[in-house]
Amino acid sequence: MSGVPFVQPQALDSNSARRRLLLVFDGGNAPGYSSVAVALTEEGSRRGYEVWAAAEGFRSLTSYTKAPLRFERLVVDREERYRLLAQGIPTRSMGRRVLDPGSDFRSERFLEFFRREVRDEAAKAFHAHGFTHLICIGGNGTLDGLRAWLESFDTQESGPRPQCGFINVSVDNDVSGDRAIGFLSGVEAGATVARGLYEDAYTHKRIYILEMMGNRSGRHALHCGVAARAHLVILPFFRFPEEVLEEIAHALDHASHALVVVAEGYEKERRDNDYGGLNAAAFFRLQLESFGLRDRPDRRLIAEPFSRHVRGVRPLFADVAAAYLKSSLLFDAFERGESEIMPYVLASHDVGVRPIASLRREDRVERAFLPLIDRLNLPRFRAWVQAHFTSEGSSLG
Repeated sequence: MSGVPFVQPQALDSNSARRRLLLVFDGGNAPGYSSVAVALTEEGSRRGYEVWAAAEGFRSLTSYTKAPLRFERLVVDREERYRLLAQGIPTRSMGRRVLDPGSDFRSERFLEFFRREVRDEAAKAFHAHGFTHLICIGGNGTLDGLRAWLESFDTQESGPRPQCGFINVSVDNDVSGDRAIGFLSGVEAGATVARGLYEDAYTHKRIYILEMMGNRSGRHALHCGVAARAHLVILPFFRFPEEVLEEIAHALDHASHALVVVAEGYEKERRDNDYGGLNAAAFFRLQLESFGLRDRPDRRLIAEPFSRHVRGVRPLFADVAAAYLKSSLLFDAFERGESEIMPYVLASHDVGVRPIASLRREDRVERAFLPLIDRLNLPRFRAWVQAHFTSEGSSLG
């Protein structure tokens, strides 16, 4: 760190920032991270917060940091950026970055944060740098990290708990009581890929088996498959008996063309243990081949591995609007003295904030969508799904 010309937050006059806000981005990439960064910067600056971002998520507050600068000041205008840079303060202008894909402020999952002593170190660093407010941005893993981290603020050495909030950004949409920023953008991008294969299947008389995101609940694969009008959607918690696999293979063998969407979590443990981590689409193809479905010159059978590029697409404006709305809801709650909350947006008139303590992971899919996952009219498949996954007493994950 020697020779770096930039001033770190703790070197600044803490009296000049009675509300010094730290944004911590973590978790897997999703469309909308930059939209949230812009929205929080604009709304926070307007309300008198000094806004900073951790360069590498939770890692930036620990000795495991890898970045030459741990924190960057976020502002809206370039003129303000130039003024702060002249003072040696690392600053980034966010004014025009609302549609940027990806995120500048995150690292891959920081597993060391599972250790209490590392979280304690991060809590001490938070106060040592003069931060007073905290907002964490990410999916369910980031939420769990925030919950665990807050316990480290209860000690005398670290200082009091900050006023804090959480904003849900995820392709998976796996936090209950909210629609994650990035989910709609991910569905749009994924369904576009799936529909392209559908049209190619129709044109060239092919059967495509496409692996898509969905490690536990399969919500992304479900919504993409239904939107693209896939002939069949296979969810990660499905474990088919032989008679159902035989029925699927027979139906596809007699189809002129088809698109089958398979969630990436389908038979994952079995694939990892017995098939060397074979992707879900290729594994499902093997299963169907054992019941007679074959690749033929006049009707190709093609298994497509999943492309993770959907995580890096530009966010839809619907997700951008949600980013601004959630930011406004969160700062309004801060002004009321509330803390440890998540703003939620489910529909135009269904918005608000929820206590972080009430949130849970949601590894389930909407039962109302299940009748839409089969366009091949498979009686055994439908009966099996009906028997296992459509009652309130049965588990979907």
